Amino acid sequence: MKDSRLNSSLEKKAYHNIILAVLGVIILLIILALFGTRLLIGLSLLTERGKASTSNPQTQKSDTYVAPPTLNPVVSATNSAQIAISGTSLADQKINLYINGNLVDNVTVQEDNNFNFPSVLLQNGQNSIKAVAVTKENNKSNASNILSISLLNNLPELTIEQPQDGQGFDKNAGPVNIQGQTDPGAQVTINDSVGIVDDQGKFSYLYNLKDGDNDLKIVATDQAGNKTTKEIHIHSN
Repeated sequence: MKDSRLNSSLEKKAYHNIILAVLGVIILLIILALFGTRLLIGLSLLTERGKASTSNPQTQKSDTYVAPPTLNPVVSATNSAQIAISGTSLADQKINLYINGNLVDNVTVQEDNNFNFPSVLLQNGQNSIKAVAVTKENNKSNASNILSISLLNNLPELTIEQPQDGQGFDKNAGPVNIQGQTDPGAQVTINDSVGIVDDQGKFSYLYNLKDGDNDLKIVATDQAGNKTTKEIHIHSN
């Protein structure tokens, strides 16, 4: 009789434990369904951080942005081999100056955020100029704006196609069309009046004849200021 009651009691406890276990599993499944994804992601991130910390115990320095300097505008062409280059950046930075990709000089930015290269040597022909800022921690900026300047040492071409020196004209025939050839981009003046120059360097100018002798001074001036001068003399009858 006692054994029967003991067995019945054990069966009830076992049944009760089974119900609790089933309820626990159901609750656990519900929690996993609601929060399991977040928990798994969090555990994954913690694991990755732990691996990164273990593999690289030293503190890594994050990249520091350095604003590029700004170069002040310059002329597009010159006949001088030296030119001053100036600009602005943050005080105490070092500014490296490059011409056609080659480092040519460096200066330190002043307290007023200005810097100046007073005597920069240009190369013959085209010069592409840029600057890079360098901090005390040796962090470098991107390149500044690009300046383009041509060093032109040769005198511009100047050919007068018409009229011919000493040529005579009928004073009643109207203006004389002065024509010729110069370098593209050059300016041509006839007795200080500006002629028309096309993209190929051909120029023309309608000149009103004066009675008697007419002295014509024709000057071609390129972008660098180099000048070629020719004079012809014509007359009207």
